[in-house]
Amino acid sequence: MGVTTVNGKIKKEDLGVTLPHEHLFINSMYEFKSPKETVAEKLSNQKLTIQNLYLAINNPWYIKDNLLLDNEKLAASELVKFKEVGGSTIIEVSSIGCGRSPEAIRNVSNITGVNIIMGCGYYLEETLPHWIFKKSKSELVKEIINEIQYGIKGTNIKPGIIGEIGIGNSIGIWEKKSLEIAVKVQKETGLAISIHIQAVPTILNFNGELLGIEVLDFIEKAGANLNKVVIGHTDAKVEIRYIKKIINYGAYAELDHFSKDLYFENNDFIMDRDMDRVIAIKELIDCGLVRKILISQDTVFKTDLTSYGGQGYGHILNNIVPLMLKKGIKREDIDTIIVKNPAELLNIDEKYL
Repeated sequence: MGVTTVNGKIKKEDLGVTLPHEHLFINSMYEFKSPKETVAEKLSNQKLTIQNLYLAINNPWYIKDNLLLDNEKLAASELVKFKEVGGSTIIEVSSIGCGRSPEAIRNVSNITGVNIIMGCGYYLEETLPHWIFKKSKSELVKEIINEIQYGIKGTNIKPGIIGEIGIGNSIGIWEKKSLEIAVKVQKETGLAISIHIQAVPTILNFNGELLGIEVLDFIEKAGANLNKVVIGHTDAKVEIRYIKKIINYGAYAELDHFSKDLYFENNDFIMDRDMDRVIAIKELIDCGLVRKILISQDTVFKTDLTSYGGQGYGHILNNIVPLMLKKGIKREDIDTIIVKNPAELLNIDEKYL
């Protein structure tokens, strides 16, 4: 039994407090929409600084530079703050298509002493290089399994989770292929699958429909082990019935938008608040569902980082855990959510080692 980090195998008991859905390095520029106004367009191409930070706080997509995390020194300094408040491990789910950086991730792990589990597989269709679509399903399956068994090409760094697998506005031809690839890889390696369900209007034609249940139906038929599947982004707008359905399938429901309280003016879409998320978690625990809840922050913007005025990777430990205690959630249940559940998710059976 064990967990694969970017520095090799460790015991699940050594993971400690774990954030199951984070990014140290990510390129979200595919979400950038160039403003029509000349002045706004000029501002959008500036580097993010203290002088123009106010523009990105209300609208993170206003300045293109805010959509790129690519600095090792910055990532390490931010992650140290997570460690200082009791954090031990993060799952870095930047898959192919959104800026996966294996060697930089390992460097940050070595600098900070934080365990990092890296993802594999494919993100949203619009983010992927064209060569991927020219390859067969079996070719892509083989490539990912080779990464898991022998290391990502040019390195000995091995992924420890499949994902995040990108699902956009529908489960189309590519999404089905990508999910089938993920399931085949899971069968061969025993790794968990983390799935991105589009939950906010950052891509074209988003209609607000959450596809987590449809995805679970599809991968169940494909033979996935749903006990090792995470449905992400369940909390942009918290729908308890939707979350309960996910858990009833045996999958993990991930509330991973903590610290996100954004309003999308063009779509008149407002995300729920951290308080809404905590209240929902209390209800789920009261229903006996604590073993299938995961929580994280999905750090994707510079404005998420403390260096740019954000809450940083320590937000859950600094602010959410005290709030959970105040709202009557037991320490035992909190430890289950932030320690035991991620460890159980990541743990690989001996037959796959």
